[in-house]
Amino acid sequence: MATPKFVLYGYDDNPRTLIVKIVAASAGISLKQSLVVPRMGVNKTSYMERFPLSQGKIPAIQGPGIMLTETIAICHYFAKIQPEAHLLGSSESLDQEALVLSFVSFANQELLQTLARWFLPLIPGLKDPAPYDYDAIEKGKQDSIRLLNTLEGVLSDKKWLVGDVPTLADIFVAVVVSRGLQWVLGREWRVTHPSIMRHFEAVTSLDAVTGLNHNFKLIEVEIPNKR
Repeated sequence: MATPKFVLYGYDDNPRTLIVKIVAASAGISLKQSLVVPRMGVNKTSYMERFPLSQGKIPAIQGPGIMLTETIAICHYFAKIQPEAHLLGSSESLDQEALVLSFVSFANQELLQTLARWFLPLIPGLKDPAPYDYDAIEKGKQDSIRLLNTLEGVLSDKKWLVGDVPTLADIFVAVVVSRGLQWVLGREWRVTHPSIMRHFEAVTSLDAVTGLNHNFKLIEVEIPNKR
């Protein structure tokens, strides 16, 4: 039976939308994308009417008999649809699945939100930006550096975060790191974090990623935080 087609609500430059697209591609699940850009007000009202629990946050999916919000739930659902993709671990054990979800939660809840406190207020021309606060941005930077240094240590002796194949853990972590690389993690930082960069390059070289033709931008020098 052919894999059902799902509608994905979001936009390409949103990291959580990109994560869902990569996971779907990894699982061989076809998607039709419906544009929703909440920060710009694009289709936000109709989206919230369709997915009231989303509170206007993306992504969400709609498929045969299911309407689902929350990135982790969506990706876990796709991984369960296609277990042969081993997105929850190569051994398909409960232990590996729990470890995968632990890294997924870390990337989605801790790393992305901490990085955003650093880079989001510095993005030029952003509509409805976070209020500028020099000290808050500096705190976000220091907290981000601490988390990234921990991640560098974790990846120092690993190709993949859990088991011997790429999983949801790797996809979430690499895409979240890409947001930092786009805005604040410049060349100097990349040189001093070879394990993270090796992992990032391994994930972004996967067929499921290259097939999306997504342009991962790497900034040369971090955007400065000026008073």
